[in-house]
Amino acid sequence: MLGITSLFSYYNAKIVLNRFHSIISDYVYLNSLNNDVNLLMIEVEKYLASKSSEALLNYYTIYNNLQEKSRNIPREAVYDLDRLMLKDIGYMIDNLLKETDSAVRAKRGRISSEYIAHFTRSNQISEYIKLYIHHLLNAKLQGGSQKYAMITKNMTFISYFNLLIIIGSVMLNIFLAILFTYRLTKPIVELSHSAERISKGDFDIEPVEIQTDDEIHILAKAFHKMVVNIRSYIDEIKRQAEIEKRLKEQEMQNLKMKNLLKEAELKSLQSQINPHFLFNTLNAASQLSMMEGADKASEFIENIAELFRYNLRKLDEPVTLGDEIKYVKNYMYILKTRFGNRIEFFTDIEERVLEAKMPCIIIQPIVENAFIHGLEHLEKNGEIHLNIKADGGKILVEVQDNGIGMDEKRVAAIIGADSSDDPSNRHVTGIGMHNVIDRLRLFYNISEIKDVIEIESKIGEGTKVILKIPYGEDGVCHDEAFNSG
Repeated sequence: MLGITSLFSYYNAKIVLNRFHSIISDYVYLNSLNNDVNLLMIEVEKYLASKSSEALLNYYTIYNNLQEKSRNIPREAVYDLDRLMLKDIGYMIDNLLKETDSAVRAKRGRISSEYIAHFTRSNQISEYIKLYIHHLLNAKLQGGSQKYAMITKNMTFISYFNLLIIIGSVMLNIFLAILFTYRLTKPIVELSHSAERISKGDFDIEPVEIQTDDEIHILAKAFHKMVVNIRSYIDEIKRQAEIEKRLKEQEMQNLKMKNLLKEAELKSLQSQINPHFLFNTLNAASQLSMMEGADKASEFIENIAELFRYNLRKLDEPVTLGDEIKYVKNYMYILKTRFGNRIEFFTDIEERVLEAKMPCIIIQPIVENAFIHGLEHLEKNGEIHLNIKADGGKILVEVQDNGIGMDEKRVAAIIGADSSDDPSNRHVTGIGMHNVIDRLRLFYNISEIKDVIEIESKIGEGTKVILKIPYGEDGVCHDEAFNSG
């Protein structure tokens, strides 16, 4: 009788706890939904009022939370009023997210009439959501109160009945406690040893044999089932990891497609010739024709023609490193003709790397950058060194000047992933540093900027730019993007 009464009491207590847990869980869940809706509207209003990036970040965080909660709301057909209202709340949250997202997009597009309309509609939907949540909370609390009153009445009766049974059974319980202590502790000790082995990562344990048909037997079975499930979960995680690895490899292959997205940009660069440079060079050619013989003027103009001819080639076709060096030398010939002894150009190039393939017009913008930003306003004579050598699996192209140098902030701005070139630059090709970096990363399928370029500079001492071109020991480029292109 004591055991039956205790089990019944335990069962009723579990019911009470479950009911309370259900009520509290529902209340917390609905209150969380209400808070998220309020916060969403606050952040949307902040963003629409101030266009603050912090408000936009907070909005998307709350947006994702609400979207996840909405997806978890059951949408099947039911005939329970509370569940119908919850389903309606889910649909209203979906509409609210659409309206707020439309308002944010309209704000970004500066379409005031649209974002005001969407925001007004969002406010209406949010008020309906709050109303439904309020009704649900009231219904939950009323139903829980009625159930609690009924269960409390039963528990009072059971408590008095238990008190009588306990008083009459104290002596018997003492005897039974002594009798069953050993039978209870032995399997528990075995289970504890098994649990200790599992805590150390050993899942290859034999199930604990329990002869009795009681709670310990159920615990042992559940324990063994837990071990089997954990083992299966670990195997499933390993399989999932393998699948994710294959997906990552596929994703890397898909990066090649980004080359197509840059085609229009590459073609548009073909016609970008700086009029300032063209005027100066042609003016220098005119002066040389007047001051010297026709041969030197002819050589100067021929170098200009070679420079323009190379500059107007198709940028999506690879060239050899030798072609690039010839192009740079043509450019430096023109500079030296214009500026005389103000600038000296030195090269140190390994012959065995001249046939390596690379994108065109890569080195010249670096050399031109060294002159424009490093040497043009330098009072002393300037020097530019072009050193090219093979280093393991890479070709290192070093462009070094003795110019005015740059601080760390300027260096970071040049190699920053989010930076863009100054549209007012005076480069002869119109191609700046960031275009060079982006095309190298796309051509060689390299994600990290530091793997294609390094910049070392000190104020007053000069700057060294190092380009890293993938290169095999057999003298050919092993880049997948080039091979597929």
